[in-house]
Amino acid sequence: MVSTPDLGVLFAAIATPYDTSGAVDADRLAALVDEYVRRGVEGIYCAGSSGEGLLLDEAERALVTATAVSAAAGRVPVVAHVGALSTRSSIGLAEQAHAAGAAAVSMIPPIYYRYTPAQVLGHYRSVMDRVDVPMIVYNIPQFTGVDMTGELGRELLADPRVVGVKHTSHDLFAVERITARHPRLAVINGFDEIFVAASAAGTRGSIGTTVGVQVELFRMARAALERGDLEEARRWQARINTVVDELVAIDVFPAAKMLSGVRGGSLGECRAPFTPLADEARERVRRLAERLDAWIGEAADESATGTR
Repeated sequence: MVSTPDLGVLFAAIATPYDTSGAVDADRLAALVDEYVRRGVEGIYCAGSSGEGLLLDEAERALVTATAVSAAAGRVPVVAHVGALSTRSSIGLAEQAHAAGAAAVSMIPPIYYRYTPAQVLGHYRSVMDRVDVPMIVYNIPQFTGVDMTGELGRELLADPRVVGVKHTSHDLFAVERITARHPRLAVINGFDEIFVAASAAGTRGSIGTTVGVQVELFRMARAALERGDLEEARRWQARINTVVDELVAIDVFPAAKMLSGVRGGSLGECRAPFTPLADEARERVRRLAERLDAWIGEAADESATGTR
């Protein structure tokens, strides 16, 4: 299990591969985890937004977590997203993640119905009461309609069983306020495009859709920050952002999934209601992959020589 310091690392929010029948491809998932770890990813976050977690059934989500844990083989922590529509489902997913050996679980708040703050708080506490595993609260208000940076979050984040917050929001003022009120917590950046700015505001590490495909660039940006070279950090952030910008322009989740499979083979299409990428969009992803490979090569050269 993880403690707060373990969370200040670069987590790949990993895509979920499918075979030609549309079923979860466990072998391809294991290979992807291994590839990411070998390239320098420091943690795996599975069945979240990038992993189409809410489009998988509970058995599939359990398979994804168990496969990721097995493939990581103790080299990096694996965090399982167990957010669901019902408390019952989240408890079941958390129990299975714990049994599989996940280092922590993470949850969006319950969605669709307009739950009261007390009901949302009760949802999280019910899961934590049943499963003895660290909790990372997933704050993504643009998707859930619930912002964990207000009074609700203040009470929930004070629970000692909560070890971190995945803050997928551009509100950096909230980052500072959370860290000021809850200094023991790891506030983890969730938007790749503000990695450098969020680090300056107080986040520790990142959990992101594009971390896996461009971890080398993230590591260069982080190294520059650590030695106080803001200009250099911003140079690498600009390249990260070029990748993010193009993926968003194409269709972020299907495009990111295709980009994730460029090296080792297709991960399949995102599930409906997502639609397959058109030929023109696929060609844009391929061109982006070529550009990204050049930057990854440059990062490797600069890391090896210690020069810009």
